[in-house]
Amino acid sequence: MAKHCKRVFAALTFVTLTLSTSTAFAQQEAPSVTLFKNVKVFDGNTDGLLDLDVLVVGNKIHKVAEDIPETGTWEVQAGPSGPLYSEIHSGSSGYTFIIEGEEGTQTVELSPNVIDGGGRTLMPGMIDSHTHFNLSMDGGRPGMEMARWDYMAGHASSAALEWFYDGFTTVRDMGGMADGLRRVIDNGLMEGPRIYSAAGMISQSAGHGDLLFESQTSPQQSSTWRNGIYHIANSPDEVRAAVRRNFNAGATHMKIMMAGGVASNKGPFEASQYTDAEIIAAVEEAATRGTYVAAHLYLDEAIRRALDLGVMSIEHGQFLQEDTAMLMKEKGAFISPYIAAVMSEDILTHPVYGNPSTFEYARTLMMKEGTKNFAEVIKKVKPNIVFSIDIVSTNGMAARHHRDHEKWIFADTFGNYETLKAMTSTGGKLAALTGGSNPYPAPLGVIEEGAYADILLVDGNPLEDITVLGGNPSWFNAEPRPRGIKTINLIMKDGVIYKNTLQ
Repeated sequence: MAKHCKRVFAALTFVTLTLSTSTAFAQQEAPSVTLFKNVKVFDGNTDGLLDLDVLVVGNKIHKVAEDIPETGTWEVQAGPSGPLYSEIHSGSSGYTFIIEGEEGTQTVELSPNVIDGGGRTLMPGMIDSHTHFNLSMDGGRPGMEMARWDYMAGHASSAALEWFYDGFTTVRDMGGMADGLRRVIDNGLMEGPRIYSAAGMISQSAGHGDLLFESQTSPQQSSTWRNGIYHIANSPDEVRAAVRRNFNAGATHMKIMMAGGVASNKGPFEASQYTDAEIIAAVEEAATRGTYVAAHLYLDEAIRRALDLGVMSIEHGQFLQEDTAMLMKEKGAFISPYIAAVMSEDILTHPVYGNPSTFEYARTLMMKEGTKNFAEVIKKVKPNIVFSIDIVSTNGMAARHHRDHEKWIFADTFGNYETLKAMTSTGGKLAALTGGSNPYPAPLGVIEEGAYADILLVDGNPLEDITVLGGNPSWFNAEPRPRGIKTINLIMKDGVIYKNTLQ
């Protein structure tokens, strides 16, 4: 809708398509209209499929109800996050937009795009709450350090397309990505998901996010540091400066490294990183922009400390115990675990993590031993858990296999309903935690009135069969597959259809 739009009236028809235009309204467009009928709706929250129709007007879901008529009248007014639509009464004159502006009146009549879902499942676009698109090139840390920015950006763009055509209409990038790719996608220059980005990972020296090699004596010698992949911060003031640099790069939230990692040889796996004062500095500085801090860690005592200091998202955290999970739930915080690494035996066939000669092997065994109670704790306490495919140094076919297996393992561990909720409505709640830094202020991950029209049509019932969303019990020996999931017949994002194999 145009900036000076005061009022729009709309009525819905299935038969007419008439456009009445004038130079005075050259920049004004009537919103597109799509009506989904004959679908079974998974709304992101309900454990079951609902016999409802879904009407999309513009980039928002306008109405979710039984037997939505193909005619009607609506008033459309500008709101803080875009047009707002409120039904007035039924009508039969067609879908008519009467736009009153400062220079006169324009009338536009058009037919809706009525889509017969053929009994398929209509569900929200999926959300991956832990990605690393800029780190998706091969070669590990040396590969990242040697890569030029254009090579890195090319891989990130390829990853965005891969995730999008697998049905992920939103991702949360957890380190290494500023807002450049998001702006390219949002400006309509390429296809891809909505991106929430943490910008550079914030690490202490010798922390999990310190990517310096032994031959490099300062961050300025590191191309990954110059590319904003990470920041080294060793005091509260340096942490504040790093947070501000990330905001300057368009970050929507922050990520600090509070522990060692399985794939990092800097410091013990169980090392506790950052002082209370440094963590509080990050939390306070993020709060000035209305957003939150996420922390990379595993051990239960570290999770409790992070929660007590105001961290709202725990990345990994598989050593979580029941009392700490209850504290997490009480505070409304989130956990974003990586399930396949600890629940799948296939990890021990990996050439690095399953190789007894590597330090990663010992840490993998430690992870598997320390996380034996994780699933039981999550099932009992039910804190906010989101779906995550934490993957680096991988793209193309290997990444497809990784995503597919993660879906399978998550569903096998927690059940299909909890998996779908984690990758839709709960992921949407975490996205909304960015508050004043949120680039997408309407609800995500739900099929409800006023939510963004990010929608999938799936051939099958994912509440019963996770394979219809691509889930695969095989990982490294999975059969090759093309880009995209065959049983996801339609992908809509922001009210625009990008894939439709129904026609």
